[in-house]
This record gives sequence, structure tokens and C-alpha cells, in this order.
Amino acid sequence: MTDLLAGATAAVDEGIGRVCTACVLLVEHRGERATYAAGSLCPDPEAGPDAACDASSLFDLASLTKLATTALCLALVRDRVLDLQMPLREIVPDFRGPGKDAVTIGHVLTHTAGLAWWKTLYEEATSVEEAVWLAAQEPLAQSVGTYTYSDLGYVMLTAGLALAADAPFADAIRARILAGVGAETCDFGPRSPERCAATERDEKLRQRRVRGEVHDENAFAMGGVAGHAGLFGTAADVAALARVFGSGAVIGNELASLARREHARGENARRGLGVALRAPEGAMCGRFLGADAWGHSGFTGTSLWADPELDLVVVLLTNRVYFGRANDEDVYRFRIAVHEAVSGPLVTSAR
Repeated sequence: MTDLLAGATAAVDEGIGRVCTACVLLVEHRGERATYAAGSLCPDPEAGPDAACDASSLFDLASLTKLATTALCLALVRDRVLDLQMPLREIVPDFRGPGKDAVTIGHVLTHTAGLAWWKTLYEEATSVEEAVWLAAQEPLAQSVGTYTYSDLGYVMLTAGLALAADAPFADAIRARILAGVGAETCDFGPRSPERCAATERDEKLRQRRVRGEVHDENAFAMGGVAGHAGLFGTAADVAALARVFGSGAVIGNELASLARREHARGENARRGLGVALRAPEGAMCGRFLGADAWGHSGFTGTSLWADPELDLVVVLLTNRVYFGRANDEDVYRFRIAVHEAVSGPLVTSAR
């Protein structure tokens, strides 16, 4: 264990059994990497067998999947197959209705497409095609250009990017993004349960604890492969995926720089292309990461944050929904505590 983890291990340990049952923290700083794992994958004997969490454990990455989807979209932009100013309807033909002609692919990536934040597609959909059609039929919920974080645009990109890439969505993600960055164990589910951190007990659809299959209900209805959720991976896989936006892997430096630039603002929110930028107040990555920090979080308790000035990448994977969904405040404080334990000493030593 290196000094990169000094102080952070205690913050992780304090969250086990309270925020999550399993956690992996990976820190990269100036070419040095350190990883710490704690807890166990599934104390629930109904979804066992349990096992100690370690660096090779797989987590449901939830919305970190959007990073791979964004990467595929930008790779197609680099290849001049797509353009950020292209209307979304050109790759999602069913996306038609009042105001929708003005919605571009760029709007989807910046969450300014005017879409509702979420919809219970799983109540009707049983396939990607049905989910995409239902999402495309939804009327705009606000003016195009208004920031509202939304899964619906990324649901539609599942079909739209497959059309543009002329390949099944999962195959395009695997070949063009995951293989391209060396995310060797990252893939869509279902995955071997014994390697996976269990998530929530699903009382709506499955009537059992979920382990090794996607937690998100809409992604589950889409067969586990979706643009907004569905990938499983290790902390090292997420760090590999970070290379897309940090050093331009598979998309080039120009598009990586463009992705990290501020394109939209909302209430205490700043967005790049497919990535979040450090919030103006109370950022979940803590006080010490700079204004240029970028990243993303996932509903299951996953996150990636990077600070170019500090040359720092922090991957924090947990199964926070194991205990249910009513722990937002605890998870928020946990994330801050871990990130500040990592970044605080680096900022102090740099002064």
C-alpha cells in the first residue's frame, strides 16, 4: 500500500456495512497506482455464495456505462460518420414530434435535449426496440437547451449508435471502446454472480436480490444491453475507460478536450460532452479537486473523478443499493470523505 491511500482506507472501512457491503478504491497519481478493496460481495445467503471483495471484483457500473456510450459516439464523430450538430432523428427515425427536429446528438450528450429525466419504460418494453420506440414517443418536457439529466437520450442512442456503427451496440462498444482502451474484464451482463457485488433486492420485477445482472429496470427490460446502463467492470476497467476523456484514447485529443469543456449549466451542475464537471458547490468529489475536474457517477454507488491539474484519477466502486435506495445523503458524505482523504494531502504537498 502506498501513501496515495493514506487516510482513505479508514474512510472506506467506515462505509462498509453502513453505506455498502463492498468497495474498491483505485487512485492514479503521476503514473503511480494504488488499489484498496474492502468488505464482501453478498452477505445475503439467498444470492450467495459470499466472497471477499478484491481488486478483481465486478460491479454494476450503472451510469458509468454512459462514458462508454459517449466514447462510441465521439469515435463515430472522429470518423465523420456522425456530427454533433446532426439531428437525433437521423439515427433514431422514430424521434419525431413538436420541437424534436431541433434536438441534436450534441444535445443528448450534454443533457440539454429537452427530454424528461426518466420514464418507466420497463412497464411496457421487453426489448431494445420497444424501449427505444417508447422513449422516442415521449414529448419534450422542457425547451431544447435546458439542462436536465436524462437517461432517455442514452436509451435512444442504444439503437442510434448501432445504426451508425453498422453493428450491434454491444459489439461496437466491445470492439471500438473497451478493447481500444484495454478494459479487459468490462462487458455487459449477465456476468458470473460469484464475481459480482450484489445490488438491491428487486421487489418490482424479479422478486429476488440482483447479482450479476443489471440493476436498472429499463436496462433489464432491454436485455441488459443499453446506452445508459448495463456494463459491469472492475476499478481498473473504469480507470482504462477514463483514458478516453483524459488522454484521447479512441477519440483523439481534440474531441477529448471538447468533451471536458463546459457546454451546459443547471442548478449547481456543469456538463461537458457525456461527462460531469465539478459542481460549483458541495461537489461529491470534495473540496480539493479543481474547477477543471471531470467525471461521472452511477446510481449503484459507482464513480469516476479526474483532476488534470493534479494528474489524479479516483475510481470508487460500491454496491450502495444493497441496502436500498434511501441512503443518498450517506452516500454523498461517504464519497466526499473518500475523495478528500485522497486529494487533500496531494493539494497540501503541492503548495
